[in-house]
Amino acid sequence: MDVKLTVVQPAYFPTIRTLSRISSADVVVWGETFVYKRNATIHRARIKTAAGAHWLTIPVLTKGRRGQLIRDVEIDPTHHWQRSHIKSLRVNYRNTPYYFFLAEEIAGLLRQKWRSLNDVALESTKFLCAKMGLPCRFVKSGDLPVVQDRSERVRQWLRSCGCETYVIEKDDEKYIDPRVIEKDGGRMLSLDFTHLNYHQSFGAFVADLSALDLLFNEGEMSESIVRTSHQLR
Repeated sequence: MDVKLTVVQPAYFPTIRTLSRISSADVVVWGETFVYKRNATIHRARIKTAAGAHWLTIPVLTKGRRGQLIRDVEIDPTHHWQRSHIKSLRVNYRNTPYYFFLAEEIAGLLRQKWRSLNDVALESTKFLCAKMGLPCRFVKSGDLPVVQDRSERVRQWLRSCGCETYVIEKDDEKYIDPRVIEKDGGRMLSLDFTHLNYHQSFGAFVADLSALDLLFNEGEMSESIVRTSHQLR
């Protein structure tokens, strides 16, 4: 059996692109030991409103913490971000076909007393995977060997997780030497992602939103849309 592994950067209610990569693999390495970047989607999710795209942002503590790892990022406890996010989702998605089937569970997830950005990002991702029928095993990068060289890191992570094939996005191929992976009989597959359109509220289609937008609008069809949005080569 060809067991596939991929690596994803943590994100709060991630995009279809991230879920597409997750759907391509059996084991997903959760990159919690990557360096936190403020301009990434680790702490924010993009939704659609009548006025266009809008970010739902989790406030985090960054002052004097430059270069911190994602798993070490703490949420700022002085902000009531959960209430704001729940309200924004209600206002902008209450007229979608599947909002009321999902709203209570999402609100319950958000209302938990989160301190770690990494934890809420992981649980929000697992929630989307569960609702879309995307079974996979998450392994935290902090539980795997620490290796500086990217190609050697992939080789060792494949071995540690009992996998044979590494799935990487097409644009990232240049960072990995497949010959290193092949030393242990492994191989590398390239994921070619295409953003498929689906039904949305508020006019013209907007790409690269949180996969929550897909779930609220397409429900049980979300899995098919995610799985058919890529090809492995």
